[in-house]
Amino acid sequence: MMKSKPASAPAVDAAGKPPAAPRNIAAVLGRKASRKAAREMLLLETRRLRAMFSEIAERYVANTEGKIASVVDAIEARTLPAEKIGGMLKVLRDLAVKPQKGRRKDLSRIEQAAETLLKALE
Repeated sequence: MMKSKPASAPAVDAAGKPPAAPRNIAAVLGRKASRKAAREMLLLETRRLRAMFSEIAERYVANTEGKIASVVDAIEARTLPAEKIGGMLKVLRDLAVKPQKGRRKDLSRIEQAAETLLKALE
């Protein structure tokens, strides 16, 4: 005959208390957050948004500066016909931006000018 195992005693933690029941995350998340918790979440998400914006802006600036650097390198590396130089100068002189205003459309105009110059050099 096989001996049966003795019934095990309920599990207890180091303090002698039964372990806490596993939390149902869906139930916890489904509850309405307290005003303080909601405020903290809002602050956290807003800070995350700010960091994300900064990262995107840094990458955008780096990409556009890279395009402009490519134009500079190409101009330095070769002799260009006067007609091409005149056309490229016109693109730069027609660029209407107001840096002190910090507008997105000015960044877009500069990027477009850099792309136009790159195409002219191809």
